[in-house]
Order: sequence, then structure tokens, then C-alpha cells
Amino acid sequence: MNNSFLTKEFYLDKIDQSWGEFFQQEAQKEYFFSLLNKLNEEYRNYKCWPKKENVFRLFREISLDKTKVVILGQDPYHLPEVADGIAFSTQKTNYIPASLRNIFLELSKDLGCSLPTKGDLFPWVKEGIFLVNTALTVKDGQALSHMNWWREFIYSLLTYLKNYDEKLVWVFWGQKAKKIGEECQINSQNILFSTHPSPYSAEYGFFGSHPFSQINYLLKNMKKKEINWSVIFNPSPK
Repeated sequence: MNNSFLTKEFYLDKIDQSWGEFFQQEAQKEYFFSLLNKLNEEYRNYKCWPKKENVFRLFREISLDKTKVVILGQDPYHLPEVADGIAFSTQKTNYIPASLRNIFLELSKDLGCSLPTKGDLFPWVKEGIFLVNTALTVKDGQALSHMNWWREFIYSLLTYLKNYDEKLVWVFWGQKAKKIGEECQINSQNILFSTHPSPYSAEYGFFGSHPFSQINYLLKNMKKKEINWSVIFNPSPK
């Protein structure tokens, strides 16, 4: 299939220009348009999430130079209309996924604030949080169904980020995320690790890990502007 068609089909012509070098680099590799072609067929034949226009949404919403913190998720929510292209986030009204609910519980305990009532994490992205999943797509109702498809892209992305800014804060929730960080040779001193916020593991290390205050502690030590976590309560218009 025509590469320019695939580029527009997945809205890659809309990404922030700061990511241009990275995507040009990936486009030269054999896997990249093969991946897009496979995804295009998958979206044509099956229901997949997030919507096509949101697969690479994160690269439209935050520029490379504004990225201060990388939080690595797993794969998008596989239930209908929940995933929105930002890891852990959802724009679905009156619905907070279980992992995000635990993130909000830890936020509340860590910072002494109230619990957010909306799952849209876009305001955090605008604060410099790069909320990325290790797979950017998933088949409806089938968790981890596209995980292996995205491996080369994600490893290239994390390596690119590591080389771009050695002072990024890295947050790995769960053993899978930690392993990916190790395999990408991310040896920064600014790494935070705990168990995943999933209901199956949150009580074994995520709760009580204080990631939000710890992130700001690391940013402050590097003389970077701290994250205003409370912006999620009064989000600015998109």
C-alpha cells in the first residue's frame, strides 16, 4: 500500500514537527510501513482501539523539547471507546478504568488532594508527561493482542528519547516496563520503579510509592520546573 496513504491514514502528517527526525528515521526501516500496513488491515477487518486518528495522538499533543517525564504503560484499554491515545487516560464520561482509579488513589494520598473525577490525562501531557504505552493499539476485547507488533517501534522510541535528553525522569510501573527499560539500556539515575497500578498488583508496591512527589523531587534537583499535578482538576481547553 502507498506509504503516503498510510501516513495520512494514521494522521502522521499531523504530528508535532519536533518528532520529524524520529519518524523519518523509523520510516527508513523495513518494519515501519509494514507495521502500518498490518494495522490498516487489522482496523479494516476488526474493531481496534484507540481510533485510528488517536494511535499517534501523543506525538501531536506534546513536543519533544517539552517532554520531561516518561511514564511507560502497557497496552491501550481494550474495551469500547475507552482508549484515547494517551497511556492510562480516557475521555469516556462517567468512567474511570481500574488502573487509573488506583493512580488517582495514590495521587490523593501522595499529595493530599481530592480524587479526580475525570479520566482525561491530557492536562498532564501538557505539563510535560509523556504517557506512552508499549503497544499503541489493541484489538477489541483482546488485551496484549498487538503487543509484539510494536516492539521495534517502542524500543527505537525509548532509545531516541534516552539519547535526546539524559535528564529525563523515567517511570516504570511493573516488571514488563522495567525489563524494557533495561533492554533499552536506560541507566539514568532518574528512574522510579514500582509494581503496576493494576488491581492485581497495586497493593504489592504501587500504593505508597509516592511517584508524583518523587517525580517533582527529581525535577527540582535538576532545576527543572515541577509538574503541576493539580492541573487535572481545572484542565485548559484542548
